[in-house]
Amino acid sequence: MNYELMLNPSLIRPFVLKWKFNMKAFGMAGFALVFALIGFYIFQISAVTQVSFTVVDYEKKIAQLDKEFKNLQLNFSDASSLSGLEEALVARGYEKVGKIHYIQVLDSAVAAK
Repeated sequence: MNYELMLNPSLIRPFVLKWKFNMKAFGMAGFALVFALIGFYIFQISAVTQVSFTVVDYEKKIAQLDKEFKNLQLNFSDASSLSGLEEALVARGYEKVGKIHYIQVLDSAVAAK
């Protein structure tokens, strides 16, 4: 057996570490990662702010539509009441009925041969 590699660490080192650790490249990669994460954070905050303003706008629109719906319900109930019906009939030219006369059938049959 060859014990020379075990005893001499200078011969083992090139086989174990084939590439050197470059601190400058590691630092630059770290700074690039930090700036990328900061940019992504700013993008997320912008998106959340935009969505919150959209929700507020929708809530205002819902409140406005709710008020309009209540007004329409009141208008409909006024229009469908009996006093509103009477006014609509007068506007269309209908008259109030005085006395009703029925036709009396002399025979028990309506049509005869």
